[in-house]
Amino acid sequence: MEARRISVVTESFYPAVDGTTRTVKQVVDRLVDTGHEVQIIAPGPGLSTYRSSRVARIRPLDKPGRQVAAALGSFAPDLVHVASPGLLGRKALKHADLQGRRSIVVQQSPVPPITAEHWLRKVHARADQVLVTCDWMRERLGELGVDAPVWSPGVDVAAWSPELRDPRLHDAWARRKVEATPRVVVGYVGSLHKRHGVRRLAELAALPGIRLVIIGDGPQRHWLRDRLPSAKFVGAVEPGDLVTAMASLDVLVHPGAEQTCGHALREAAASGVPVVGPRAGGALDVVRPLENGLFFDPASASSFREAVARLAADRHRSLLGARGRELALTRSWTEAVDELVDVHYGWSRDGRCTTSSTTDARGRHPGGAARAAKGPHAA
Repeated sequence: MEARRISVVTESFYPAVDGTTRTVKQVVDRLVDTGHEVQIIAPGPGLSTYRSSRVARIRPLDKPGRQVAAALGSFAPDLVHVASPGLLGRKALKHADLQGRRSIVVQQSPVPPITAEHWLRKVHARADQVLVTCDWMRERLGELGVDAPVWSPGVDVAAWSPELRDPRLHDAWARRKVEATPRVVVGYVGSLHKRHGVRRLAELAALPGIRLVIIGDGPQRHWLRDRLPSAKFVGAVEPGDLVTAMASLDVLVHPGAEQTCGHALREAAASGVPVVGPRAGGALDVVRPLENGLFFDPASASSFREAVARLAADRHRSLLGARGRELALTRSWTEAVDELVDVHYGWSRDGRCTTSSTTDARGRHPGGAARAAKGPHAA
C-alpha cells in the first residue's frame, strides 16, 4: 500500500497516560510500523518527537488556531485524524476544511446533551467521517441524526497477559492481619473522577472477604479514602508496573456507566482477570455474562455489590478469566488499526480512494460538499 501522510490531532499525549493517549499511541505505532509518515498535534508542553514522528506542541498562551493551521500547512497531510475533538480538534477540523484536507473523527468521549448543538456545528459538520468506539455511542449520536459507524478498539495481548501475575504482590494485597483465610483481591484501575462512577466503589466497603485495591489517582481519592478505610490505594502506576498489577488481581471492576473504549475491561480480560461492569455504555461491547465476567444494573442500589460478591465467591472464576483471555485474542490492536486504515480512512490497499473517484473544484475529497447535505448544522 502506498505510504501516506497522516496528522493525528489529540487533546492529550505523553506524558499523559489517559485512555485517549493510549488509543492514539496504538494508532500511531501501527501507522509508523506500516510505513506511513505521521505528525502528532497535541497540547504542550511535552516531548517533541515520538518514534521519529514530530509532535507539534501547541503553546497554551498563543492562539491555537494559527498554530494548528501552520502545523497542518507545513506537513501537508493526506488525512487529518482527530481523536475526541476538544479545542485543538475543532481547530484542526476547521483548518483541514479550509485547506481542502480530508478529515476523520474518532469520537472516544460521550457528547453531553448540553453541548450537542455545538458538537454538531463544530465537529460533525466539518468532518468527512465520524466514528465511535462502541454501540452505545452510535445509538447516542443516532438520536442527534448522526450515522456514525463503530470502530472497536483493540488490546495489546502481548503486554497484558496472565503470565505477568505476581503471586507475592497478590498475596500481599490479600493477606489478613488476624484471620488466616486470604481475601479476594478486587481491583479498580483508572482515574478517580466522579464521571467514571468511582463513588460506587464505596458500596463495597462492608463486603466481607474482599480486599479492594484502587490503582489510579484523581480528585475523588480523598472522598473514597474516607469511606474505604481498609482499601489499598496504590495511586498512579507506570505502564510497565501496571500490567503486573492488573494480572495480580482476582477481579476487576469498573462502575462507570458512560464508558466508551472500555480499555481497563479489555486489558483485564487479556490479563486473565474476570470483570464486573455496568449493563450500559461501552461495557456492553466487552463484558460477556458468565463468559468473562458479570454485568450489574447501574440503576439498582444493590446490583453492583451483589455482582462483586457473586464473582468473589465463585471458586471457578479462573475459568471466566481464561475465557476472557480467549476473547481478547480475537481483537488485537494490529487488527483494529488495520481495519481503521483499510475500511475507514478512505483509501484501499493499492492507494486508491475507496469512497469516491472524484474531487471538487478545490481538489478536495467530495465529503466536504457532502456535509452541505447534513442539514442546518453544516452551516
